[in-house]
Amino acid sequence: VFRHLYDRDHLDQVIATLGVILFVNQGVKFLWGAAPLSLPIPEILSGSVVLMPGLLYPVWRLVIILAGLAVAALLFVLVTYTRVGMLVRAGATNAPMVSALGVNIRRLFMIVFGFGTMLAGFAGVMVAPILSVEPGMGDSILILAFVVIVIGGIGSIRGAFLGALLIGLVDTLGRSFSVDLLRVFLDPSSARTVGPALASMLIYLLMALVLFMRPAGLFPAKGR
Repeated sequence: VFRHLYDRDHLDQVIATLGVILFVNQGVKFLWGAAPLSLPIPEILSGSVVLMPGLLYPVWRLVIILAGLAVAALLFVLVTYTRVGMLVRAGATNAPMVSALGVNIRRLFMIVFGFGTMLAGFAGVMVAPILSVEPGMGDSILILAFVVIVIGGIGSIRGAFLGALLIGLVDTLGRSFSVDLLRVFLDPSSARTVGPALASMLIYLLMALVLFMRPAGLFPAKGR
């Protein structure tokens, strides 16, 4: 499926990936059912830590944050400072030229895809004790990931990292303060109804604004 899209735009590859994911999810449900499975949190990481007086935070969630930061740092170093990363960036920019230099670009892209699949599996294992393991457990994150990539800039690890922080900040602040802000203009009942819906739209409004102002994203990848 994806080899036929190597010469197409990145957006075509993203849309095809979403389609394959939906197809595989339905196939898994048909073969093995949709019953969720639960995984326990490791006993040593099942407690909470005190961030400040009166504020507890689960240790496992801190582990997830640290693991995410470690993976982001690893990817940045791998893509930016290694020969493999140089070939990946060059192949994404001009695949025919890289192939002409003797690099098996299809094998390289296959390895990159496999590595990305491995990272997706790692993410699923990390969140399994918090969420249930079931087909489609990542569907709610797919669209957000797409928004993050568009806002941060396609092909930019720094953009993906900063875009994810920006999306998380906008989403959290919107859900926290939208109802209170709308009470200035609406009655309390209407504010409670409209607030959550408006908050869920903010990240997409932000994406539309970024696409209008900077179509390449806020932090696009730069050629070297």
